[in-house]
Amino acid sequence: MSPRRRFLVACSVGWLSAGLGAAAQELTASNTAHYRGDERWDWKVFLKASPEVLSRIRCVEYTLHPTFPNPARKVCSPGDSQSPFALSSNGWGTFRVPIKVTYRDGRVQYLSHQLSFQSETVHLPITADNTAAHARPGLWNWTVFLHASEEILKQIKCVEYTLHPTFPNPIQSVCSRGAGPRAFPLDASGWGTFAIGIQVFFHDGRRQQLKDTLHFP
Repeated sequence: MSPRRRFLVACSVGWLSAGLGAAAQELTASNTAHYRGDERWDWKVFLKASPEVLSRIRCVEYTLHPTFPNPARKVCSPGDSQSPFALSSNGWGTFRVPIKVTYRDGRVQYLSHQLSFQSETVHLPITADNTAAHARPGLWNWTVFLHASEEILKQIKCVEYTLHPTFPNPIQSVCSRGAGPRAFPLDASGWGTFAIGIQVFFHDGRRQQLKDTLHFP
């Protein structure tokens, strides 16, 4: 190859690399998710970039988790400007999505996006409390539970209580409303008091965080 030809090839490669580098800085991926019940989520993954960068893209190929049928899925239509080159699907778990972006000029760019499912956090009039009875010297039997209106309680799917780390299986889920005013009760025994972390999960995917510090009479 002549010196002049090598110079021209080097210039061309440098120009393409520079162009792709600029696009790489401007192009990212994101996703939205909506809880549909029964531990499953409807989600949508898409690109984020300026209209100029998006106009250069021919197709986007998303590679889903291998448990999906036909995991390699190609999108060649920009679609909605709020979520361009979007791919919609549903499932119960998150995973990393490799993304191949093919530009109209033949360049290829690779991205990766970690799916994220985040439920809406609410602040409804729910409180936590506990009862306790002295079992023997140094040991108490106690029950932690929720207080709320019946209208709110029937929206709750499960309650997750996080106990002191010295407990075996310190994270306990209660998915039964129970009877009477003490809703979603958890019974346990111990010798000391501590703060219990509480997460309330609603049927529509929302959640609420509470805390109750055990108290013994």
